[in-house]
Amino acid sequence: MNILISPIGGQVIFSIVEYFKKRGYMVVGIDKNPEAIGKHFVDKFFVVPEVGHKTYMDSIFKIIRENKIDIFISWLDYEILFWNEKFYTSEIPDDLTKIFAFNFSRNLRDLTDKYIFSSLLKNYGFNSPKTLLLMNGNERKINFPVIIKPRISSGTKNVYIVENEEGLKYFYKLIAYRFKETTNFIIQEFVDGTEYTVDFFAQNGKIKNLVVRKRIEHKGVSLRGEIVYNKQIEKLTNRFCSVFNINGLNNIQIIERDNELFLIEYNPRPSGTIMFSINSGVDFLNNVIEQRFGKRITQYGKPKQLKMLRYLVELYYE
Repeated sequence: MNILISPIGGQVIFSIVEYFKKRGYMVVGIDKNPEAIGKHFVDKFFVVPEVGHKTYMDSIFKIIRENKIDIFISWLDYEILFWNEKFYTSEIPDDLTKIFAFNFSRNLRDLTDKYIFSSLLKNYGFNSPKTLLLMNGNERKINFPVIIKPRISSGTKNVYIVENEEGLKYFYKLIAYRFKETTNFIIQEFVDGTEYTVDFFAQNGKIKNLVVRKRIEHKGVSLRGEIVYNKQIEKLTNRFCSVFNINGLNNIQIIERDNELFLIEYNPRPSGTIMFSINSGVDFLNNVIEQRFGKRITQYGKPKQLKMLRYLVELYYE
């Protein structure tokens, strides 16, 4: 079996590549960066254009066909949104559609747009931090501290915690200068509490497997974490999946403050720390493979209550 992974330059990519290679799969990696770290671990590596570039789509089709790819998995929200649009405009050839291990959905853009998502959550009775567009005057409608972040994004790039109105004015000017359009960013109430990531696999809005991970320390990616049992978070995740008819492998971010749960964001992809959940005994990537080939989805039951510590390892090459 041949697996295509995008992007291959992340800090946590080695364990994901290792997972597939241990199972005898050929791993093909792609990235826009010719020096992506993952190129040293995969069987084949290709530099591809930026998502959305006029040659990007054809370059992916060529890689899939020439390397006889069976499954294409992405960890980039905007890449998934790009292909979601192409799926519904019938621009993906019929013989390649099943290869995309993406959770295609007509409401995907709304669910991944943090501003619209916040409104949807409130409409359905979920707790969500107050969220406004980054616009002049909105600083008077929200209490500090706040978080500024892009409406659609992966990770912590261009995310800022702001303590006061003066700081907000500074970042407003910075974003206006760098990106021109500030309304592609949001201001969100900062909820100070315990952070959780929930990895889950669902079919037609029903959870098949679920792991709750407490984020103890993180800097862009989780550095220390702990798998916990939390019935309230499990109940919230089940309700979220049912309301929005979620399918496939996904994750959500939750913050608990004073016994109250706030749903922060939804990511229609594997989390960067998916191997933590897999090592606890819940093999989500196997679920993706099962789904691809129309097999019954294995349900693994409760995970082991593991703890995780992530550290750096050097790679030397000429």
